[in-house]
Amino acid sequence: MHQLPYALVAAMIISSLAACGGSSSSRSNTVTPPTPLCSDGLDNDHDNLIDSADPGCTDEQDNDETDPPLDPRLTRYQMSNACWVIKAGGNGKYLVADGGNYSATATDSDTAEAFYLKPTALGSYMFYNSSRQLLATGTAPSLSNLPSASANESAEWRVLASGDTTSYPETPAYHVEPTAEQVANWHSFVDPAIKADTFTISAAAAELNLAIDDSGNLQTVTPGSADNNEAFSFEVGANCATFPEAQSNFSGQPFKGTQPDGTVLGHADVHVHISATEFLGGAHWGKPFHKFGVEQALGNCAADHGSDGRLDVVGGLFNMDPSGHATDGWPTFTDWPQRDNLIHEAIYWKWLERAWAGGLRVIVNDLVDNETLCELQRNISGDLTQDCNSMNNAGRQAGTMYAMENYIDAQYGGPGKGFFQIVHDSDEARAVIEDGKIAVVLGIEISNLFDCKVKYNPLRQQRPFEEDGSGFTENSYDCTTEEGKPNSIATQMERVHDWGVRQIISIHEFDNAFGGNGIFDGLILNVGNRENSGGIPSGDIASITSLLSGQPNAEQFTAVLSNLPTTELPVGEWWTTYDCPEEDKSPGFSGYLWGSTGGSTQSFLPQPACIPLGQDGRSGGITPCYPAETRQCNARWMTPAGLYMYGKMMEMGFIFDWDHMEMGMKTQALELAEAQNPVYPFVSTHGTFGGTTIDQATRLIANGGILYPSNGSSTGFRNNMDETVGIYANAMAKRATEGKASLLFGFGYGTDTNGLSAQSGPRNNPENPIQYPFTLFSGAPFNTMTEFENIQAISFEQPNSTDADGNVTRTWHEDLDGNAHYGMLSDFVKEIVLDSPNAASQVRHLFNSAEVFLQTWKRTELASAAIQATGLKSPAATAPAILRPAPPIGDFAP
Repeated sequence: MHQLPYALVAAMIISSLAACGGSSSSRSNTVTPPTPLCSDGLDNDHDNLIDSADPGCTDEQDNDETDPPLDPRLTRYQMSNACWVIKAGGNGKYLVADGGNYSATATDSDTAEAFYLKPTALGSYMFYNSSRQLLATGTAPSLSNLPSASANESAEWRVLASGDTTSYPETPAYHVEPTAEQVANWHSFVDPAIKADTFTISAAAAELNLAIDDSGNLQTVTPGSADNNEAFSFEVGANCATFPEAQSNFSGQPFKGTQPDGTVLGHADVHVHISATEFLGGAHWGKPFHKFGVEQALGNCAADHGSDGRLDVVGGLFNMDPSGHATDGWPTFTDWPQRDNLIHEAIYWKWLERAWAGGLRVIVNDLVDNETLCELQRNISGDLTQDCNSMNNAGRQAGTMYAMENYIDAQYGGPGKGFFQIVHDSDEARAVIEDGKIAVVLGIEISNLFDCKVKYNPLRQQRPFEEDGSGFTENSYDCTTEEGKPNSIATQMERVHDWGVRQIISIHEFDNAFGGNGIFDGLILNVGNRENSGGIPSGDIASITSLLSGQPNAEQFTAVLSNLPTTELPVGEWWTTYDCPEEDKSPGFSGYLWGSTGGSTQSFLPQPACIPLGQDGRSGGITPCYPAETRQCNARWMTPAGLYMYGKMMEMGFIFDWDHMEMGMKTQALELAEAQNPVYPFVSTHGTFGGTTIDQATRLIANGGILYPSNGSSTGFRNNMDETVGIYANAMAKRATEGKASLLFGFGYGTDTNGLSAQSGPRNNPENPIQYPFTLFSGAPFNTMTEFENIQAISFEQPNSTDADGNVTRTWHEDLDGNAHYGMLSDFVKEIVLDSPNAASQVRHLFNSAEVFLQTWKRTELASAAIQATGLKSPAATAPAILRPAPPIGDFAP
C-alpha cells in the first residue's frame, strides 16, 4: 500500500468522506440506593429514589399496609449505582477500611465502610470507597486501592448469588466482532433474576474470590477454598463518595405506553453513528461508554492528539487548521464536544439519556467506516497492523453496540431495564417503545459493502450494466455472486444479518460492485473514488508532499492534479459522469426534493485542455475532465451484481435505505420494488444524498416508505417537513387511485452524529430565547394535543458538566452552541416548539416519526415474506430488463 498519497485524499475529502454531508444533575449522581422499598421494587422515575413518582409507593417508607410483604433479598443487579455496606457471612461482621487494607470487624453498619457500587457490566462492579479509591486485587492474597481515573481490570468484581449455577451467556464485547451464536444467545437469554441473601464477589480477571481469614482480614482466595468465608451480604449504606459521572440534566419520568389507537409516540433518529468510537483507524477520540467510567470514556485526548492537539491529523485536515485544540475532556470540556468538532465523542450515554427523556424512541445506528481514511490514520500513526477492512470494522462496532446495551442495562439494575434496547424485528421494536425505551436498530453504511470493492481496468469493454466482475481486461470485484464461497455476497449478507443488522445503505461515497454513488460534492470525494477504485499513482508522492507542506489553495490543488495522469498510469478512476437534469430545462424532469440538486460541478483542470476520456466518450474516467459549469451525475448505474444483491436484500427482509445511490439507480431500484406484491418499501434516512427527484420521492412515500432529512437546523427541518407534507398528499392521492388505504404521516431526521457531520447550529433568536430550565410535554402546544394528555412533564436543566464534587465546570446553550452534544436533541425539540408557527401540527409529525418507522419496517417484513414464498419478481420478462445504460449525455431517464 502507498503511504503518502493518502494524505492528499484526506486533505481533500475529510469534510465529507465518512460522513454524509442542580436538579437532575445532582439527582443523577445521588448515592441513595435504588433498593426495593416499595411493593413493586421499582425505581420508575430513574432517580435512584423510591418516592411517589413510583407506582405502588405512597412515600419513601411505603406505609401503605395493603402492599404485600417486602422481599429483603436482592438480585445480583440491584446494587447498581447505590451506597452499600458489606457484611461477611463467615463472622457476621461488617467490612471496615484501614488504608489499603479491609477487615470484617465492625459489629454494626454505622461504623462500616460505605461502598458506592458502580456497574461495569451486568453483575459486575467497581467498589468505590469513602476515600474515593477503588477496591482492587493486588499480589494474592493482598488487596490494593486505585484512584478511579486509573481503574483497570483489577478493580472489576463479579457478584453472583451464592449457589447460582446459571450459565449466563457471553456478552458481545466492545470492539470485537461477535459470532452469530453470541448474538443469538445474548439476545434471547431470559435471566432468572435469582434473589439471594448472600453473594460471592470475584475478581474476574484474576479468577479469585474475596474472602475473610480467621481474623476477619479481607483477602483473595481460590474460589471454593474458604467456604462460608467467601459469602457476603449487602445492606443499605450512607455517606458514600460520589462516583464521577457526566450529567443528563433532566428530571421526571420519560413516557411509556401507547395511544388509544395503539400507535406509539416518539421521534426517530434514523441515521446516527454511536459505535464509531474506533472510527477511521482510531482517529476518533472518546467513547459513548466505558466500563470504568466517564474519566476513561471522555478523558484528556493528549495521548492520541498530543499535548496541544496538533497530532489530531484527521481533525486538523478537516478544519485546515494546524493550530490544534485544547485536549481536556471531562469535566471541563474546553474545546469539545461542540457541534462542528467532528473527531471527538458527541454521544456519551448520559447525553443519550437526555435525548431519550425528550421523546427519542427510535435510533438506527449505522455501523460505519472508511477504508481510505483508516489507511491514512494507520500510515501516519505507524501502526501498520491496523485492520482497515470496513466489513471487519463494522463487525467490531456491532460488538460495541451490544456491550453498550449491557452497560446501560447494568446502570438501570438488570437485563432489559435500560432505556437502550437493540431490536431485531418490528414487533420487538414496538414492544420496547411501548415500555418507554429506545428501540435501537443496527444498520450499515460503508463504501465497500460485503467487500464488494470495484477495481477499475482502463482496458474494459463491458459497460456497468454488462459487468460480470471477471477481472483481467475488465473491472474486477473482491466479492462474487457465486453463492457458497466465503467472499460471496450472500455469505457476507448472512454475516451482517447475524450481527443483528436490519437496515442497509448499499453504496456510500464511492463506486462499488453494485453501481455508482450519488455525487454531492466536487473534488473532495472524487479523489477518494479514484483512491478506493485502485489508487493514486505513487510517482506523484513528491508533488503531494510539497502540496501538503502548506495550506493548499485551489490553484495548488489544480496544478498537482493536472500532473497526476501524466506522471504514471493511474489504477483507480475518477467518476464517469453525465450532465445532471436541470429544473425548467430538462424535459419531463419533476425537480429535486428539498432543493438538494443532484450531482456537483467537477471542473478541476484548465478547460481548453479538457478532453473527455471516460467510457463511452463521457467526462471523467482516467482524467478529471468535466464541463466547467454543468453539474455532473454519476454514469455508473446498477450492475448485474447490484441487481442480484438488491434481490437478496429484499428476500432477507433488510430495510432498504437508498441514500447515497446514484439518482438513476434510485429509479431502477423503485422499478424492482414496485414489481413485488406487496410493494417493497424504501427509506431515506439523512437527506437522500446524490439527489432525489420529486417523482421518486412521491413514489417512495406512496409505496409505504419514509423520507427523513439530515438534521441541519430547526428552520431547515421545518421547511423540509412542509415540503414533504405536500409530496405526501400527492402520494396518498396516488394510493387512492390504486385502491390503497392512506398512510400515517410522520417526519423524523438523521443526525449523522459521529459521522463527520456538523450538527444543528446555534439558534440565534434573541427575541424568543430558550430559557433554562424548560419543560416538554406540558404547556402549549402539548396541552392542545390529545396525544400528550396523560404524559408527565419533563424538566430540562441547562446542559452542563460537573466535577466529582458537584461543581459546574462547563455549560452549553442551544441558542449559542447548537447541538453541541447528542443530549441537546431535547433542546432541538424545544426550539421547534418555540419557533414553529404551526407548532401543534409539526410537533405531531415529529412525534409520529417513530410509529411511521415501525409501520414501514412491518411493511418491509411482509414484502420479504411474500418474496420468500413466491420468489422475486422482475418488472419485465427477465431481470436484466431492469439494467440499462446511463442516459445519453445531457439527458436523464426518470
